[in-house]
Amino acid sequence: MDNLGWVQELIEAPDLEALGAILDARLHAYVERGASADERLLAERCAFEHEVRRYLSRAQERGYAYPQRFPRMPATWVDFVNQNKAAESGIARLNVRRAYESGRQAAAEVVKEGWTAPGPPATAQPFDPIAMIDRLVQDAVAQRLQLLPASNVGSISPAPEPAASTRTEEAAGTKSCRMSDVLAEFLKPLDRKRKHTAKGRGEAAPVIQFAVDLLADPRMDELTEAKWKQLDEALPDIPNRDNIPRKFSETLFQRYKYAEATNWSKLERVTTTTIKSRYWAGLYKFVDFAIAEKHYRGPRPKFVCIDPENLAPLPRDAFDDDELLMLLKLPLFTGCKNRVHVWQPGGYFVQSHIYWGFLICILTGMRPGEVGQLKCADIRTDGEFYYFDLRPFDARNGRVAVKDLRNLKTNAAGRVIPIHPLLIELGLLDRMQDLMDGQEERLFPEWDVYKRKDGTIRWSQPLSKAWQYVKTKLKLDRADLTLYSTRHLMADWLDNEAIAQRTRDRILGHASDVRGRYGRKGILDPRIAAKIEALEPPAIKQMREILLAAKNRADAGELTVLKPY
Repeated sequence: MDNLGWVQELIEAPDLEALGAILDARLHAYVERGASADERLLAERCAFEHEVRRYLSRAQERGYAYPQRFPRMPATWVDFVNQNKAAESGIARLNVRRAYESGRQAAAEVVKEGWTAPGPPATAQPFDPIAMIDRLVQDAVAQRLQLLPASNVGSISPAPEPAASTRTEEAAGTKSCRMSDVLAEFLKPLDRKRKHTAKGRGEAAPVIQFAVDLLADPRMDELTEAKWKQLDEALPDIPNRDNIPRKFSETLFQRYKYAEATNWSKLERVTTTTIKSRYWAGLYKFVDFAIAEKHYRGPRPKFVCIDPENLAPLPRDAFDDDELLMLLKLPLFTGCKNRVHVWQPGGYFVQSHIYWGFLICILTGMRPGEVGQLKCADIRTDGEFYYFDLRPFDARNGRVAVKDLRNLKTNAAGRVIPIHPLLIELGLLDRMQDLMDGQEERLFPEWDVYKRKDGTIRWSQPLSKAWQYVKTKLKLDRADLTLYSTRHLMADWLDNEAIAQRTRDRILGHASDVRGRYGRKGILDPRIAAKIEALEPPAIKQMREILLAAKNRADAGELTVLKPY
């Protein structure tokens, strides 16, 4: 009994929390000490193992979430059981060897002395610490039950011990998945029938990986309130990429550590919009997945931290006339070097997907991702006006499969948009006809689709990359000028022409209090089309001069026409 002082501690423990603290501390000490080759010490460990099993059984019966209070206990318990099994096997082999040696020696003595040994002498029964501890604990519990109300008793009742062969299986069942394992499952591509449920997971991956790195890839049962609080407080301290070397900005955690190491020298924090819409939203999506898949059984955390140094979001502004004309005077629109080097001046005229992408965004207010999805059949006419039909599908032709629906940002994005006459003059219909003659469905077949890891696609990528290059080339450093400024430019033009708000919302694909259709049965309203066709503020007149001058030179043979398709 010299090494079994913990028995009295268990007897005196008033509740499950105190009892768990004792077991957790001694489990850790036993595991650090390692497996024992001494039979008496092994007996002590087996007795302790028995008590832990009874504790786990009782905690489960009472619904006590011990992994949250003692996060290291499940893994330590598995290691402890495995050490005991290894020690049992080692001692068993040693005993077999001893018995063999003893038997061989006895046989040699019998032969030497010439007499037959009597039957085996009676041996004393081995010391059974488990039975003794059972008696001690039960007696003590019985005494305490006479003194304390049942609701305050945290001692555990005896439970039948499972077979030794099931120890590892039971212990493994208490081991939780690592956060990185759940992330891998979260990002795993789903089958075609469930693919729609995984939307947005790819965008959430960076911030979840940040959590994995910051918290040292914890097990899911280790994600206590303190851990979530630590993550919440760290998110506002992630800087944006500006002024961070590329090798230190590949992950959010690298950026976080770089800011910490440099004491935020020449660095700025991300915007509140990034924190709320990207970081918080991504983590909530992950936690909801983990709860649904039963990887995480704790409460859903709530993220609230915003640092006063986090940047406020900038409202997007429209292009100034000078900025717009600077863009249209670049070689892409006036004469370039070849199909690849469209930003260098030369004697070729290449009306590429980038050429049309910028012009359609400017003259219609369409989103870049909407332009990339256009099909030749989306250009339609009512006999007088031409328009882009951006409805998910034409209901007059019957139902279509879900996979054939247009990938729109919102329900309100399904609309028809009048095509400005300048686009017709520049040859948009000629492109459409050439592609249809070649049995090509897409209006811009050279427009590559960017596929995310979660299987979703992003149509705006080619034009977004081109805009980043243009912005640097033209030294357009105004912070509120983005590619989406083309939509604000169209909105300004519509506002200046006093076009009704309802019409404005429909052209731009904004949600409003009306149904998401353009006119009766989705057909183009001739009066509205006439207003759009006549929409020609001074900036568009200057655009016409620049763009048609290059087109006329190409038609006259002064520039060599190269078709990109």
